[in-house]
Amino acid sequence: MNIGFKSLSKLIAYFLIKLSNLPMPGHWRWHLLKHAGVKFRIPTNKRHFVYVGDDVKWDTAYPEEIEIGNNCHITTGCVLLTHLLSVSGNGEVTWSRGHIKLEDNVFLGAHTVITKSVTLGNGCVIGAGSVVTKDIPPHEMWAGVPAKFIKKIQ
Repeated sequence: MNIGFKSLSKLIAYFLIKLSNLPMPGHWRWHLLKHAGVKFRIPTNKRHFVYVGDDVKWDTAYPEEIEIGNNCHITTGCVLLTHLLSVSGNGEVTWSRGHIKLEDNVFLGAHTVITKSVTLGNGCVIGAGSVVTKDIPPHEMWAGVPAKFIKKIQ
């Protein structure tokens, strides 16, 4: 069996993501996740704050495809998936991967699922238990399965 550096780094990233689910203050979790490959856009001129709640599931296959902005709140039980299984009409199964981008001041309610390649705009709010499958514009509230527009946020 040939174990290369790339597979070792994936293994380390997997354990760091699992370690981030241990009890600790939510604003500390982002340090472990950053070392696992999740990208955090750290501003140069102001304080960086990201809250990550308990039992958040990060895609361990491609954590480097997740980008989190400043002042984001990812509450308990959220799931962020960067890979997608597609089945064609003739039964062929293909895997694809996409990029998840949370811009600044995003709030994800409890048990929200983010799938596919999506961008959540600056200041948007996603209701608890929602499934987000498409891009969300800035300053809007969305909720439901699949997530639908609720209202504009001033």
